Amino acid sequence: MAKIEIVGWAETLENSGENILDSAMAQGVPFPFSCGSGDCGACKARLLEGEVDLAPCPDGILSQQERAQGYLLACRAKPKGDIRIEPVNELVELPLARRMRGRVVEQSYLSQDVVLLRVRTRRRIDYLPGQYFNLKFDNLPARAYSVASVPSDETLEFHIRIVPDGKTSNHVARDGILGGEVQVDGPHGHGFWREKHRGPVIAIGGGTGLAPMLSIVRAALKDDPRRPIHLYYAGREETDVYCEDTLVALADRHPGIRLGIALSRATPAAAGGRVPRRYQRVTHSLAEDWSDLGEAKVYVAGPPKMVAAIAETVRTRGLPVRDLHTDPFSDAANHRIDGRLKTWMRRRMASVRTRLGVM
Repeated sequence: MAKIEIVGWAETLENSGENILDSAMAQGVPFPFSCGSGDCGACKARLLEGEVDLAPCPDGILSQQERAQGYLLACRAKPKGDIRIEPVNELVELPLARRMRGRVVEQSYLSQDVVLLRVRTRRRIDYLPGQYFNLKFDNLPARAYSVASVPSDETLEFHIRIVPDGKTSNHVARDGILGGEVQVDGPHGHGFWREKHRGPVIAIGGGTGLAPMLSIVRAALKDDPRRPIHLYYAGREETDVYCEDTLVALADRHPGIRLGIALSRATPAAAGGRVPRRYQRVTHSLAEDWSDLGEAKVYVAGPPKMVAAIAETVRTRGLPVRDLHTDPFSDAANHRIDGRLKTWMRRRMASVRTRLGVM
């Protein structure tokens, strides 16, 4: 049986052929991860000793240069023997995920296909800005949605895009949901706001990936109202744009904020709104605006392909590996993380009981 040594963790782990992330989760290590499917890079680590089998990974998330330097994704790497690794992101004991009932206290449309939902839980949930929760209505599938709110808010705010075949999203859009109950599970995810960082913040939201970016930006401004922040919204068409008034209000109150909207399929003829538009992919806007990202933190949420493309772009602009924090909206991730979260919760609760002396 192979052994895994993790820098920053006192105990050596045992591995019986599963990937590194599964070993860590099963043995109670707070190893950073978000998607569990290779789309986010949160579980990136550097191999210091030993060898691994590395399953295919998106080049944007794990470049050929990084592979050559010994980096891996823990969710895609299986030890060939004893190994020693160092996670890129810190091993952090995140707020304990809980499952409780909530009630929908507000339902409104932010655009023709994005619904704002505010949920009040029976007691306040501790979470970090930018994390996500799993929401389950009645017998419908649970779905992961990132918060747009901050922990000091009275309610959890979610932005939910209605998709044609989405059972949960179409349920959210129905009349009569106001006042109804919903099961809330969380928080989850490592794409959260790092409050110790003091440099520029770049927040990029694709589609409803704007929600966690608003959470992160609000937290950053609460910490330092004059912090330099560049907030990008990425969409395809003009009709994708939403929450523009909210963005403008933030910029009016805080002089350090710069706003940008990148629309990849629209034309200037369709222009509208108060935030400057650029009719190109958001990666092109980033490349034009930034020649050096060495002092920045970059947060990004949205479609996995967009997240991977941004990861590749910011790498060419000198962003250190540790300063990219992502939240890819992947349907595959919804299914792959369930088993890991259950295992992790069992181990976490056992640890809590041990510390409290409860059998």
